[in-house]
Amino acid sequence: MLNRNGFEIARSRDHEIWVRKNAEGRIEMRVSVSHGNAEIRTRGLFSRMLKQAGKTEQHFYEVLERR
Repeated sequence: MLNRNGFEIARSRDHEIWVRKNAEGRIEMRVSVSHGNAEIRTRGLFSRMLKQAGKTEQHFYEVLERR
């Protein structure tokens, strides 16, 4: 979902760091994503990731359906 919304992976160690840059190449948004087991275990984590990305839960599922 992040990649489909203009984010690119900047780093992947303990967590992945995804960034979206503006036209000048400056980072305008940053999202930390836990590697976990490729699933979101808690509702709070999911909400924080959406908030960091500036997206709604509805938007998240709409993007997933566009496969």
